[in-house]
Amino acid sequence: MLTAAERETRFSMMGDDHGTWDVFTDDPFWIARLDKIATAWKTSDEGRWYKIPARQVTLRAPAKPLTEAQIEIRRKAGERLRKRQDGKIT
Repeated sequence: MLTAAERETRFSMMGDDHGTWDVFTDDPFWIARLDKIATAWKTSDEGRWYKIPARQVTLRAPAKPLTEAQIEIRRKAGERLRKRQDGKIT
């Protein structure tokens, strides 16, 4: 029996087919999630293999840190919102 730290989920895409991700997982959390959106095409004692359309996976760059000016703008907006909720519109 594998520990949680030993479980893995792998996404791979072949260079000649950018429309499909091949996914392998032996993690019960990801098996449950993938079973909702895909059908396992291979199952073994080791785990399950899925094929999912590439459009179902989104890769994004990490969020950039906020500047001091952006932090201040958000702080002031939060203060205005709290005042409105308290009935003190400014």
